Amino acid sequence: MSFILKMSGVIVGRSELENRDVNRRVATGVFRPGLGYDLVQPIFELLDMAGDSAEALARYRKSRDALRLQLTDSSGNALTVRELHIRRNASSGAPMLEVETDDSGFWTQSPAT
Repeated sequence: MSFILKMSGVIVGRSELENRDVNRRVATGVFRPGLGYDLVQPIFELLDMAGDSAEALARYRKSRDALRLQLTDSSGNALTVRELHIRRNASSGAPMLEVETDDSGFWTQSPAT
């Protein structure tokens, strides 16, 4: 199932969130940027630059939260998320979406194969 990340109705990108860790309630997947990605990319790059700095991480979270991102499934149902990050894959450099969620609707859906 495809998941869509939006900001104010603009599609930021999509992911299948194909890697799921039920115990940690974390899912990751390849992120396919959409038209709105250029608007949010600088914010997510702050995470990579923050390192261990609590101040930089706080600035990143405040900026990310101001984006008011919404993650929906392919049916348009919004998912409640605790954390959401777009990071670069260490080996390939490809963008990856990482989501922490307790949303029962997410965990009952079958991951993409």
